[in-house]
Amino acid sequence: MSLFIDNAIAGWIRKAEKTGELKDNPYRGKQLDLEEYFRTPAEHRLGMKILKDANCLPPAVQMMKDIEEKKQVLETIEDPQQREELKKEIMALELKKELLIESM
Repeated sequence: MSLFIDNAIAGWIRKAEKTGELKDNPYRGKQLDLEEYFRTPAEHRLGMKILKDANCLPPAVQMMKDIEEKKQVLETIEDPQQREELKKEIMALELKKELLIESM
């Protein structure tokens, strides 16, 4: 199976070279940085790649960002009741984030 895939990729590259498709490749002549790819656990690589290509943050990272934004808003609120409600929201998000990270 691997030989079949290798041959298919080699064929695609030869064809792309002949048609000039690779001339405008922004990575041409540059070394690929695969460190981040291999640092990501194998079972999460595809999902993370899809999120990255779509300019989306992973769910846990998005939650961290939301928590930080809510904490900044909390600093500006003076009404005690609103502050308490926002604190509860932040605690709920932090718990949800921890559970999500733990499940990974």
